[in-house]
Amino acid sequence: MKLRLQNVLDRDAMREITAAVLRADLGSRINFERDLEHDAPIVRVENWLTVAETVEAITRYGYTVAAIVDASNEVPRSVSTR
Repeated sequence: MKLRLQNVLDRDAMREITAAVLRADLGSRINFERDLEHDAPIVRVENWLTVAETVEAITRYGYTVAAIVDASNEVPRSVSTR
């Protein structure tokens, strides 16, 4: 899923959002990118949670999700150690 955030994100904010999502689902994959069209930060998340649960985890720490850009959610794949 991709969520556009309303807040300006510095390194500490990205760490807090990452920690919030990982507290909700330890297996989450989290990446940050920039929405150039809206000049806003995007957090891309792959996890076992619903979009609503992920948004709740982020907003619980004081960050605002301005829009759901992509509601699809791919479950993180395990890495083979062969």
